[in-house]
This record gives sequence, structure tokens and C-alpha cells, in this order.
Amino acid sequence: VTPNQIERLYSRFTSLDKNDCGTLSREDFLRIPELAINPLSERIVHSFFAESHDDRVNFLQFMRVLSHFRPIRKNRE
Repeated sequence: VTPNQIERLYSRFTSLDKNDCGTLSREDFLRIPELAINPLSERIVHSFFAESHDDRVNFLQFMRVLSHFRPIRKNRE
């Protein structure tokens, strides 16, 4: 993950953090229109909370889950 990608992720994280508390709730995720209409939304949202003990996700947890969805880099020779 590049510094630029981290900055973009942090910007997205803070835009979702409507209460400005440094964590996201399930409701924060379900406010994303594209996610709310996705038939797999419950599974997607659950993936963010699989390791959370208090139904809140901090930025590091947010970044870890999203890293699973990044494109695979192919080595060029």
C-alpha cells in the first residue's frame, strides 16, 4: 500500500465517520448507497467487524479489510 493510497483510504474513512469519533459502526457502512443496495451488503459489512470486539472499526482495521480487495500486482521482468 502506497502513502497515496493510505491518504485516500483515510479520507474515505473520515468521510464515513459522521460522528467524528475515529471509528465506524455498521450504520456508517450502510449509509453508502452502493453498499446499501448490494445483495451481499451484510456479508461485506460483516467482514469489517469479524475481528472487532465492540461493533466499532478503527482506521487500521478498515485498512486491513480493504487490503484484501486490492488488485494483485504482477511482477514485470
